[in-house]
Amino acid sequence: MPRYETNCAGCDQPLTGRQRQWCSDRCRLRQYNKPLPLRDCRICGQPFTPVNARQRVCRFGVDNGPGDPCYEAQDLADEHEEYVVSAWREVRDDALCEGPTCTAPIPYAGRGRPRRYCSPRCRVAASRAAKKRGARK
Repeated sequence: MPRYETNCAGCDQPLTGRQRQWCSDRCRLRQYNKPLPLRDCRICGQPFTPVNARQRVCRFGVDNGPGDPCYEAQDLADEHEEYVVSAWREVRDDALCEGPTCTAPIPYAGRGRPRRYCSPRCRVAASRAAKKRGARK
């Protein structure tokens, strides 16, 4: 059987009747408007006030500025992410058909993995060519 608190979690008044954690809506709502406690930044170790419960690092350009080690580390990470995204976009946008006799460019569909073949005809031709190569060996 669950054991419930005997005093309100907000104001420490005794609970009555069916009350389990809060004595009133006022106490319950007051708990939701409390600012989050200070946290230490995972990058620089300095304390900061988080905006939401999931924030783990200082806000870029708000809690720190140019010349600050945390700012520089976040800027470097952002540049690296942009580089990785641009590299993948180049690979994705420069895709050519892998068919045995086809070199047609393949447009990106907008989501998912890029296509390997420009048409079902090329896909079947590549499959048949692979089977032939496998039979010869």
